[in-house]
Amino acid sequence: MSVALRTALALYPARYRRDRGDELAEVFADVTAGAGRLATAREAFDLAAYGLRMRTGLTDTALGGRLLAAGAPLLAGALVGLSVLPGIGDERAFRMGQAARSGLHAPWGELTGNLALLGLAVVPVLLALAAATGAWRAARTLGVVVALLAVVRLGDLAAGLWGSDGWDAWFFCYGATAVVPHLVGGAMVAAAPAALLDGRGRADRLLILAGAAAGFAVTRAQGGYSTRNLMDGWWPVALLLVPLVLLLFAARDRLLPAAVGLAVLPLTAAFSLFSLWEQVGGVWRLAPAALLVGATLLLAARLLAGGRRAGVPVL
Repeated sequence: MSVALRTALALYPARYRRDRGDELAEVFADVTAGAGRLATAREAFDLAAYGLRMRTGLTDTALGGRLLAAGAPLLAGALVGLSVLPGIGDERAFRMGQAARSGLHAPWGELTGNLALLGLAVVPVLLALAAATGAWRAARTLGVVVALLAVVRLGDLAAGLWGSDGWDAWFFCYGATAVVPHLVGGAMVAAAPAALLDGRGRADRLLILAGAAAGFAVTRAQGGYSTRNLMDGWWPVALLLVPLVLLLFAARDRLLPAAVGLAVLPLTAAFSLFSLWEQVGGVWRLAPAALLVGATLLLAARLLAGGRRAGVPVL
């Protein structure tokens, strides 16, 4: 058994590997017999990717995979709604204007970050267009690009804040609040099972428009992720808990409201947590409440799932 095959099979759950490992190895040997290195590597990658999907519950038959597929059009629209649009007036527009004006003439240390910043404005639009035309293979690839651009932008923020005086965690967290939605949203679009995304046509286009409206509304409510508009009181709590509660509908197999929660949560979680952290005065003061809410939601999900299996009309 080759190293590539052993590595791919190691990603499968142990029980599945015991039951089907020999069969998978035989199929792999038949498919790659006489194939070149590139074809063999591609087959090993596909085999490993499905094993990882099984590990994470993101196959096209598992609840997680079906939820991602239901939420993918909303996420595609929501990423467009995150763009810098007229009427928000946040400093992202200023930074983007600076990056556009400097172009390729920017200092080498700033060029990568500027390109990532501009890419996060352009690529989500291409992603939404691909999704609207049913080209989900391209849309999922563009989701990977969005997530990678977000990683580059986060790295640029981290590098810029590491100076002679040490690490400034506050400014990094502030800058990251506008980038994390692209990272998480792009990754979730990329992870959606391809088999469940094709052939939905008009329904997907309506969901993309709804996602874009939701993304713009959330961005406007949060003041464009600007500290000048940090939310006080119950606003950050509501924007954090409402999508989490909507996600509980997945336990009852009601995927549309759960998909709405899945699409909105990446847009609100980072900024809401940052705002709450500001209000309570530190992460350690916020941690007990976060653990309590997490435990309560987990218990509610288990009860709802148990009620569904037992036929109890919980919702």
